[in-house]
Amino acid sequence: MAENLFAMLQKAHESASTADAKQFGVEVGVVTNVDPSADNNAPPWAKAGNAVKVKFVRLPGGPESDWARVVQPAAGAGRGFYWVPHVNDEVLIAFERGEAHRPYVIGSLWNGKDKPMKNAFSKENTTIMLQTKSGHQVILDDKKDAEKIIIADKSGKRTMTFDVKGKKFIIAAQEGDVEIHAEKKIILSCEDLEIKTKKTGKIDIGSTFDLNVKDKANIKAGPQLNLKASRININ
Repeated sequence: MAENLFAMLQKAHESASTADAKQFGVEVGVVTNVDPSADNNAPPWAKAGNAVKVKFVRLPGGPESDWARVVQPAAGAGRGFYWVPHVNDEVLIAFERGEAHRPYVIGSLWNGKDKPMKNAFSKENTTIMLQTKSGHQVILDDKKDAEKIIIADKSGKRTMTFDVKGKKFIIAAQEGDVEIHAEKKIILSCEDLEIKTKKTGKIDIGSTFDLNVKDKANIKAGPQLNLKASRININ
C-alpha cells in the first residue's frame, strides 16, 4: 500500500497538469518563480499577482508545479493582506480535491538554513514581529510592564514607538530629517509645548502671523535681538 501511494505521489508531481493525478495531504516545496506576468501561458487569475511556482524538492528531479495561489488573510476584492513568498523560500503546499495541477501555498516555513528574525524569540512568547526582506519591521511587544509597538525602517534609525508604560508616542530620526506636510492645516493641541533645537531655528510665514498669549510672554536673546519691519506698533 505504501509503495502504491509513493508511486501515486510521483505521478502526481511528474504530471502536474494531468487532471487525474491525485495528491492528498500537504507537501513541502521551494519557490522557483514569483512573476506570472512574464508567462504567456499563466492563467488569467495569476496575471494580477499572488501566484508562485514551486519545485517539490523531496521528489526525484524536483518537478515544478503549475501556478499556485497563495493563501492570504482577509483576501477579498481590492483588500486583504498581500505578502508573496520570495524565490528560494520554503513553503507548504496543499492541493484542491487532491488534484496536483491545483496547488495552493498555505504557508511559509523556516528551516535550518533560513531562520527567524533576530530577537523575535522570547521565552515568554510575548513578541509578534513582522519583517520584510530588506529589514523594515513592525514589532508588537506584550512583555509585562514594557508593552510597546515599534515601526522601524531597515536601518533601525528612523522609528515610531508607542510606549505603553511611559505613556509616550515617540517619533525618532537618528539620522536624516522629519517632515510633516499638509495641503490645508496642521493643528498641535496639547497642555504644554516645547520646541528645542541644538543649533538654529527658523519660522517662515507666507502671509500673516498672529501670536496670542493669554497671560505672560517673555522673549529672551543673547547678545542681540533684531526686529525689522516697515512699521512696528507697540501698544
